Amino acid sequence: MRFRTGIMALTAIFALLAGASAAAFAGDDDGKKPDMQSMTQESSNPVGKLWMITNQFNFNLQQSPKGHLFREPHLQFNWNFQPVMTFDLSNDLRLITRPVLPVYSSPYAAGPRTVKNVAGLGDAEFMAMLTPVSNSKFLWGAGPTAVFPTATDKHLGSGKWQLGGAFAAVYMDEKWVAGIFPQQWWSIGGDPDRPDVSLTKAQYFLWYSPAPTWQVGMSPNILIDWMQKKSEDAVTLPIGLGVAKLVMLGELPVKIAVEADYSIIRPRNMVGTEWTFRLSITPIIPKLF
Repeated sequence: MRFRTGIMALTAIFALLAGASAAAFAGDDDGKKPDMQSMTQESSNPVGKLWMITNQFNFNLQQSPKGHLFREPHLQFNWNFQPVMTFDLSNDLRLITRPVLPVYSSPYAAGPRTVKNVAGLGDAEFMAMLTPVSNSKFLWGAGPTAVFPTATDKHLGSGKWQLGGAFAAVYMDEKWVAGIFPQQWWSIGGDPDRPDVSLTKAQYFLWYSPAPTWQVGMSPNILIDWMQKKSEDAVTLPIGLGVAKLVMLGELPVKIAVEADYSIIRPRNMVGTEWTFRLSITPIIPKLF
């Protein structure tokens, strides 16, 4: 019931925001058309000025080289609902907020010979960064980040309240967007029977625009689990290749991207992600307030 309610709520929020956005674009009477190329580049910038409703659909092949049940890959599905909202606090300072609400259908080892699947909500994230408002090609931002134990099943979350910091460093011009966006979390409370958390997630990205509204590149996520006793189980390092295109659906700009990432380094003695196939659908909306 909780899972179904969460899915219905996320779907309703997405529909309401997309509808309000299309109406706002349609009701713009100044006659100006959006700068599609500028919007294409800006939408890849984690410290940008755009409001966006990112829907990221990840198809993860989970595998363990030394794991008996996961020696053959098993498919995990993940939908990340990530609205991005920005607020100009002054002429020189901008606030960027980015909640992440994940939904999973994930395999897990239910016994020595059994792999089962569980579906539900994962742990929610929230990040808020301050960034200088600048026309420079070199951009940056920093702020707090948190993870909340909202998972509907123990296999879908850590069971811990977590706090930490986020930082982004970006280079962006008419053709290139490149940078890194790391976040670090430490557990500060939660289920005392669950392991403590010290986790780094660092997204690195490199996108090139060979033609207006098109991009080719990648944006994988590096994971470092500092609590692992064996170093060979601590790091996941993927590389990838993707393509993105900004299109108009009626009056609404929508960025559509596909990407494949392969983890050249991943855990050896526990389950990790070998391949990720990603579809992103991101409506870009006008500021609602």
